[in-house]
Amino acid sequence: MYSQNHDDTLHSSSQHVQSSIQQDRSFKELATLLPSGFVSGNSDLDYPSVSESVSLSHLVELSTVKRVPLPPDLAEQFQHMKCNCGMGVFPTISRAWLSIDSDIYVWNYEDGGDLAYFDGLNETILSAGLVKPKPGIFKPHIKFLLVVTTPVKIALLGVSFTKPQQGEFIDNYYGEAEMHLLPDPLFSIPTDNVYMLSIVGTASGRIFLAGKDGCIYEVVYQAHDGWFSRKCYKVNHSKTSLSFLIPSILSFSDEDPIVQISIDDSRHILYTLSECSNLCVYDLGADCSTMSLISRVYLNTLIKEARAIAQSIDHSHFKKIVHISALTQKDSRMLHVVAVTHTGVRLYMTTNVFAANRSVSDSRPCMLKLLHVRLPPGFTSNSNQRPDNVHAAHFSQGTVLLCASETEDSDVLWCISPDAFPFEQKLMETYVKLPIDSHAWVIAEMKGESLTKVKRPSIIDPILDPPLVVRQHRQLPTRFVVLSAHGSYLVNKLRPVDQLRQLMVTNGGPDNNMVQSFFKLHMVDQACASCLILACSRIAQDQQVSEWAAQAFFRYGGEPKAKGMLDTARPTGIGPSFTSTTPVSGQGMLQASNIATPAAGMHPGLASTPLNTDYQRSPAYQGTASGDLHPDIEFSGKFKGLYLYFSRLLSPIWDGKIVHEARLSKRKDAKIVFYSSQDSTDLSWFLAECLSLNTFLDKHSQFSDISQSIQDQTPGLGRADSVLGLQSKQEQRSLLVFAVNAEKRALQDLEQLVKRSCEVLALWKLLCDHQFHIVASHLIMDAQERISKMTFNDLVVNGKEMCSSMISALISCYIGDNTTTDAISQKLRDVCPTLYTVDDAICSKATEMLSAALECETKSNKDQLLRDSLQYFKQISHALNLVSICADFHKAHFYNGVIDLCLAAATKRDPQNLALHYYKNGQPAELKKGMDAFVKRLECYKCITDIFESLLNASQALAESPLPSRPGPAPTVDTKKLTRDEAAFYFEDMLQRALKSDDELFHVALYDWFVARGLTDRLLQINSSFVEPYIKRAANHNPDNLEMLDLLWKYHEKTNNYAAAARILAKLADRHSTDLTLQQRIEYTSRAIMCAKSSNLITSTATDGEFLHELEEKMEVARLQLQVFEAISQFPGQDPRVQEALSQLSAQLMDITKLYGDYAEVFQLSECKLSIVHCAGHYEPLLVESLWQEILEKEFQEASNKPVTSQVIILTNKIVSLGKQYQTSERYFPVSFLILFLEKKSIELQLTISWVFKAFLAVNVPLQKLHQIYDRHYKAKDPFWQTSLSPLHMVNVICSLLNHFADTPSLVPSIERRSFITTCLDCIASYKVELEATAVHRQVVQAMLARFKQLQAKLDKLL
Repeated sequence: MYSQNHDDTLHSSSQHVQSSIQQDRSFKELATLLPSGFVSGNSDLDYPSVSESVSLSHLVELSTVKRVPLPPDLAEQFQHMKCNCGMGVFPTISRAWLSIDSDIYVWNYEDGGDLAYFDGLNETILSAGLVKPKPGIFKPHIKFLLVVTTPVKIALLGVSFTKPQQGEFIDNYYGEAEMHLLPDPLFSIPTDNVYMLSIVGTASGRIFLAGKDGCIYEVVYQAHDGWFSRKCYKVNHSKTSLSFLIPSILSFSDEDPIVQISIDDSRHILYTLSECSNLCVYDLGADCSTMSLISRVYLNTLIKEARAIAQSIDHSHFKKIVHISALTQKDSRMLHVVAVTHTGVRLYMTTNVFAANRSVSDSRPCMLKLLHVRLPPGFTSNSNQRPDNVHAAHFSQGTVLLCASETEDSDVLWCISPDAFPFEQKLMETYVKLPIDSHAWVIAEMKGESLTKVKRPSIIDPILDPPLVVRQHRQLPTRFVVLSAHGSYLVNKLRPVDQLRQLMVTNGGPDNNMVQSFFKLHMVDQACASCLILACSRIAQDQQVSEWAAQAFFRYGGEPKAKGMLDTARPTGIGPSFTSTTPVSGQGMLQASNIATPAAGMHPGLASTPLNTDYQRSPAYQGTASGDLHPDIEFSGKFKGLYLYFSRLLSPIWDGKIVHEARLSKRKDAKIVFYSSQDSTDLSWFLAECLSLNTFLDKHSQFSDISQSIQDQTPGLGRADSVLGLQSKQEQRSLLVFAVNAEKRALQDLEQLVKRSCEVLALWKLLCDHQFHIVASHLIMDAQERISKMTFNDLVVNGKEMCSSMISALISCYIGDNTTTDAISQKLRDVCPTLYTVDDAICSKATEMLSAALECETKSNKDQLLRDSLQYFKQISHALNLVSICADFHKAHFYNGVIDLCLAAATKRDPQNLALHYYKNGQPAELKKGMDAFVKRLECYKCITDIFESLLNASQALAESPLPSRPGPAPTVDTKKLTRDEAAFYFEDMLQRALKSDDELFHVALYDWFVARGLTDRLLQINSSFVEPYIKRAANHNPDNLEMLDLLWKYHEKTNNYAAAARILAKLADRHSTDLTLQQRIEYTSRAIMCAKSSNLITSTATDGEFLHELEEKMEVARLQLQVFEAISQFPGQDPRVQEALSQLSAQLMDITKLYGDYAEVFQLSECKLSIVHCAGHYEPLLVESLWQEILEKEFQEASNKPVTSQVIILTNKIVSLGKQYQTSERYFPVSFLILFLEKKSIELQLTISWVFKAFLAVNVPLQKLHQIYDRHYKAKDPFWQTSLSPLHMVNVICSLLNHFADTPSLVPSIERRSFITTCLDCIASYKVELEATAVHRQVVQAMLARFKQLQAKLDKLL
């Protein structure tokens, strides 16, 4: 597995790469270099020469490749010419053409071979053009259309090719293929007597012709005739549909033939140049399907605009335009077309001044406006060499070729190029003159075989072509063909790397001033990047040059410096200073007799303007942006060059997506397929280049080591201290060591990035070779979503996991096809050894065995395969996909394998058992390593508990009904699905195997799963030494975890440790929390009392006795608290005080004082207060009596609206319930007070006379006691009775009481009955005496005396 340090290394180096890419994108757009409304080319800095200060007087810009004469057969045909001849080139297919009268000949201008001709026309051929056909019209073998015009006919000929020996057209390069012209024209239409002078086609297959009548025509062709159109017909886009109504005799305009058509296929704009130098702009539409004239600019108007910009320039330089060239979106966003005059002046124009940041559809042309005038060389005061009589020109990626006539039979080829100054703030160009000993007819850029056709990522829309120095490693030298009557001249425009190569070859190696000056000219980092192109070359004949390039790289690449170091010895290659007027040269004289590479020393004349001696390189490009990542370090040119070269190799794909999505159909729910954004061929090129760079770094590994002493590396450190100024030698040495070590580390980071990039590219290519979209379909959805957003940069730096997923998907394809993985595993080990390690190969083999076991039907073979796969999996040291493997083991019912593999994986991920140390120390956050190990182990254990979960669910699943759910055929039975009994069996078997493990942390994870699933009873049944520590630690770690505390007391109770269980239960009852109800607290207290009593039966101590007593007292108070809680619950729930009180009463057990003062007193809970006073043993007669009075008054009040009978029943029930509660504590059940209070209330409410004493009799108050109390109250003569409505109420109640006794003698025990009867008779006699003495209420008194008399008779009978 890669360490975090390795990932940081990749990230750091990728930042350098990104900085280098951004640096290469810092070049100025052409419109910025040529500002609107200005003239340039008249300054010394516009055409700087390669100065004497950099000693590059022999630097070659153009190299003559060869001259190819006309085929001998064609030379003879000139002798038979009668009317006309024409000549041109088709660079798309590397062919030249020559028309002589009615015959046309086509041949390969690179070697003069493959001559083809067409003689099927009877009229003189005026022009010819090669265009790409529209798709779907012709058969596939028709690659191009050869359009030939005569005065009366336009013929479209089919062009096909015989494939080269390789069997394919490489990058559509037809130079080596044999060309064939179909014998009969595909289409032929009349010209209507219009001479067609030029033919041009668009990329989409449209054909345009330039008419001598000044009109632009289009040949429209289609597969079939339409209702109102033929298969092929001609359209005039310069005249309206009504122009035919105007008689030609009334047309007074002179003919102005169109001599050139130029098309911008990127913007779909067509430009025309007429013989009189008038320009027209046509809009072909955003989709290139229409055409409309946008603007026509006459020469006089153009001259006027040019003179307004270049006021000091003679207007005669603008009087004739000889060439126009459309600028594509890759050339400029703002400048759209350039026109070249006969003196080499370039006129840059736009068709839409707002088009810079708009799309093609939004930036349609609306004008043709001159923005900038660029003068050719020779317009400075001290230079008089300038092009003149220019008759042909060509513009390509900033480079301009001009053919100027020297004499009637010779020309001079001017090459003006900005490639030597790619990152300047203004346009600076070099130029070279190359004599040609014949008159050139055509200049064209050849289409050669490209190194790679990869598309660049769309960072800017449209994206501009970067400077040549940025793309030279993947682009062959631009080759131009100059065609004349003597043949073709092939000329290469050299890249900087080609110039460097020629300098070293010419001078016999790098150790010379010329190569050193090259480093000055191009800056050290750019020159080092060019050196690496040669040093990493894989061409066998370039081995010597590669060695020289490596030597130059190290010799002139400089050394790193720290900010603050004194520049005591200026390193070589720092900033050019142009002082001389020596021009860049071409290579030799092109002669008609022998055009070949001349000997060294043959150079053209001088043509340049001297420059200011204090000129320095523009600050727009000073060093690499990667220096910003280390602001204290100025890295060496070698370092910058390496990062530049590597970033340029991969820049086309660095920020590009790995895949592109495609739907299998247009439906929204159609399946999405992921295709590789690059094909295998291009990836092969990138891989080969990166491998070459990696070989270079390995070969020169000392580059990243300090191979020399610091003293040797630092000029001037051995000098006197005076040279160092105020800084000491030690300070300088320290700064240098710091700089060198910083660069060394950064280079080591680069080595790692290059190696990783090589492996990722190799893997990517391998996936493409195995049909990338099929491999991607084996990825899980999450991986597919991630790779759809991933760039190559992401895949290299942060994509280790994604690479592993892709490799696994590839292996899955092999396993799914029942194919052995040995071959692909070896291939992966070869191409990406760090992405696919030895462990990965073992894993693939184990996965193959596991897949075979799942398909195997023989039990013995299946078990053996499963055991073998387990052993392979256990050998792997890095992280496995345990989830997937355990799922497969689950399918195979190999549960022992699940246990063994997961526990082995946990040990491998945490070999030092840091996780257990972390767990036992309370899982502190500061133990980062322990935390990581803990998480890794839990991931392994979770795979086991997931299988337990699956088995448990299966064992508890409801049995499927045998009845069908719907009519139809019998449902299919899943034979692989476990039954409930099988699942239960496997669960128990797997559990027993798991419990045998001595991995304590695994037991913790397993017990956690038991708790989470509510299987605490099952956990308590486990007989393991790890159970008790687990429960105790869990309870101590989280004291608020009620579930674990519950589990702990149950465990103690199960193990007969009743004392510990009792204390935990007491703790639970006392805990302050809202997750327990008051009833649960009482239950905990009750269980605690039971456990404490059980503990006392086993071992009894004074402490245990005191604890039991505390628990019992606490239980009494808890019951009081429950009484208070229930009483408050009867209050209306909307009162917030009620809710708060209930919440507080549930949150904890309170002491008796708090219950009385904060709740019973506040809420006027008289019964609760009475209970509290009774429990506390606090006796105050007045307090007790007042509490009873409050209780009874409340009852009377609540029953006041009910009938008398109901009132009596309610009051009786209350007295009975409370009386039985307090009858054992007479002090808290004041019978005498209560009887007096109730009898008075009876008088007030007119209740029945006997209900009071009957209520007390129900409480088991002795009848004798009741009589004594009533007798005492009667004899007390309370003034209340005298003022009441019934002054004889008490004696009346006594009479009823004694009558009740007389009717029910059993109310008094038999042993006391005679004595009590005697007492009653004595009392009755006294009552009668008092009644007879009463003077009031005589009628009532007489009735009462009669009752007593009857009562005496009853009692006498009881004696």
